[in-house]
Amino acid sequence: MGLLCTERILTGRTFTRIARRVDVLDLVTSTNDHALAAARNGEGDGYVVFAEHQSAGRGRMGRSWCSPRGASVMVTVLLIEGPQPQTPMGPQLGLIAAIATAGAILDATGLCAVIDWPNDVVINGRKVAGVLVESCVVTGQRRAYAVGIGINCLQHGPHFPEELRTRATSLYMESTTPIDRESVASALLVGLDRRLADPAHCAPAEVRAEFLRWASPLGGRVRVVAEGRVFEGQVVDVDPSSALVVQLDGGGRRHFPAATTSVISGG
Repeated sequence: MGLLCTERILTGRTFTRIARRVDVLDLVTSTNDHALAAARNGEGDGYVVFAEHQSAGRGRMGRSWCSPRGASVMVTVLLIEGPQPQTPMGPQLGLIAAIATAGAILDATGLCAVIDWPNDVVINGRKVAGVLVESCVVTGQRRAYAVGIGINCLQHGPHFPEELRTRATSLYMESTTPIDRESVASALLVGLDRRLADPAHCAPAEVRAEFLRWASPLGGRVRVVAEGRVFEGQVVDVDPSSALVVQLDGGGRRHFPAATTSVISGG
């Protein structure tokens, strides 16, 4: 299987902010690592890098992200803060990326995915994609954000570690029709560009509303770990800053930031 073809991903598409330069690499430690290193070396806003294999791929909370070569869409979009940022930076980018990912899956395959807070994309209760946003400071004390997205496309069950086989899936496993990775990649870039290029799509209220249209319904029970403690309660809202709002069983309402919170389970 060859590398993803940039021409097939981009042809016939119009981009406003991202995809000004697109690289497809065979092997990197992680696409986020590559993009942030490029930012330190002067790479500009909107740079996109795909990789066929990552030797040190990772997800949220330091978890590893493993995928066979050529089985996934693994991509990072680089965003650089300007004097007047075009989009809100930081935690909200994870919500925007998850929304674009779920939308791309529907557009490219017809499969309906939902988002499990904060940015796990799930089909039939199993994770099919995830998002990791990382950042660093570059020239002029501006901050560069690497918006990393991984979508499982062609994996079969045995490709996943045994401990993940009941919790992970791929587009191939969920679909009754062939999966074209380049169509998925193209739909993802289009969806990201539409949101990141237009400040109206990045307003906190708009992001929250769109996130809730794709997210697992509010009102469910949840167990989370934060600050070394386990909390249980009912999900009552999602804060636009990417915090989960939980009515705790012991009384009181608490905001759990995505960056420091891990969901153990729902229900």
